[in-house]
Amino acid sequence: MNSETTRPTLVFTGPEHSARVVRERLGDMFDVHAVDATPESLLPKFRQCTAFLDASMKVPLTATDIDAAGQLKLIVTATTGATHIDQVALAARNIPLLTLKGQREVLRELTPAAELSWALVMACARRLRGALAHVRDGGWERVEFPGLMLKGRTIGIIGMGRIGGWMARYAHAFGMRVVYFDPNNEDAPEYAQAVTLTELVGQSDVVSIHVHVGDRTLGMIDRDLIAQFKSGSIFVNTSRGELTDEAALVEALANGHLAAVGVDVLTDEPNIRDNVLWQYAQSHDNVVITPHIGGFCPDAVDFVVGYSCDRIRDWFNAA
Repeated sequence: MNSETTRPTLVFTGPEHSARVVRERLGDMFDVHAVDATPESLLPKFRQCTAFLDASMKVPLTATDIDAAGQLKLIVTATTGATHIDQVALAARNIPLLTLKGQREVLRELTPAAELSWALVMACARRLRGALAHVRDGGWERVEFPGLMLKGRTIGIIGMGRIGGWMARYAHAFGMRVVYFDPNNEDAPEYAQAVTLTELVGQSDVVSIHVHVGDRTLGMIDRDLIAQFKSGSIFVNTSRGELTDEAALVEALANGHLAAVGVDVLTDEPNIRDNVLWQYAQSHDNVVITPHIGGFCPDAVDFVVGYSCDRIRDWFNAA
């Protein structure tokens, strides 16, 4: 590894400010290539790399891409999810995929995703998207935008993990009743009441979901469950679009069963123009969509990228 010509190559996709962190942490061990998160920039470099560090999640890595990366030994993501990477193809070659899922020591105090989730709750409750557009167009009629007072209302949190726990704190501070569904959680705050999933959606004025995508959660917010939501409620999703039946959400919005939806994620992102929820939002202001920015605060991103760099160094030192 002492020769520049024999050092392994590490490819990084993510914010430019975080590329500096990668070079500082791993530049003595790897030839570091920071590339744009586009297929044209990433894939040629990816096929030649030894390690890949992803902090963007923008470029899907297919089995074909992985098979073409003959020198690839490790993929690390500075994210909790990695649904954009073909994990079956990695397993077939015994290539580890290290994500932030389960890394409690580094995730516990990271709050940007929870803060964005709460911002979406507030944006939906106060109809901010429509109100902002109204003022931009020269209007000043507050009666057109009646808000929902959150104090005294019920929030239902699906997944009382790290982000769900922060959401419970925020809601409690706003004077809301907190109910939650999480069969695996034993550390919920004392003011939060455990209920079944059906009870949760039926009671809640706001439903916010914070779970990972897996066999048991994929599509869990389905058409039948959406029909059982409390009439006029708000739904917020900053986890993954694949957790929900987006077509059913659109129908519930169109018929007034749901008052508003706020999401930071969509199915098949970033290719969103064919997405039914995005299409509905083009002509309806009761849908608030942000481009998967939940965890994207530079200081937080630099922190998890630095932690991911340490994991890469440790893995190669142990190999």
